[in-house]
Amino acid sequence: MEEQEAKELENVIRPCKVQILPGCVFRQSNPAIVGADILIGKLKTNTPLMKDGKHIANVKSIQHEKENVNEINSGKQVAIAMPDIIIGRQIHEGDILYSDIPEKDFVKLKKLTKYLNKTEIGLLKEIAQIKRKENALWGV
Repeated sequence: MEEQEAKELENVIRPCKVQILPGCVFRQSNPAIVGADILIGKLKTNTPLMKDGKHIANVKSIQHEKENVNEINSGKQVAIAMPDIIIGRQIHEGDILYSDIPEKDFVKLKKLTKYLNKTEIGLLKEIAQIKRKENALWGV
């Protein structure tokens, strides 16, 4: 059972909070490439990101110390590429972005909290509050 739960955790969008670093916009669009500070959680490629509860973009790639990586943990500064957005329009330097967790993934994550640390659980609650501004019953 434990092994299956751990596998399920691999397939859900994890809670993540990212800040766009001021002065670190490397490309504004096609794809937008920015420096980002991973504040909380784990960021993976293809993670959908949101700002103020609205979907912004999916992470196309992550680069850490000139190496492409598939995932990165909090406390690291990375470059992330995001297609279909323009820096200065949808997002700006200094913005805080959150992983845009689909509701079904959120429900699964609530059952798998023993695999998350305290800051990730707190972040999960923060994301739920953001989502519930649009839909009061989101994730319930």
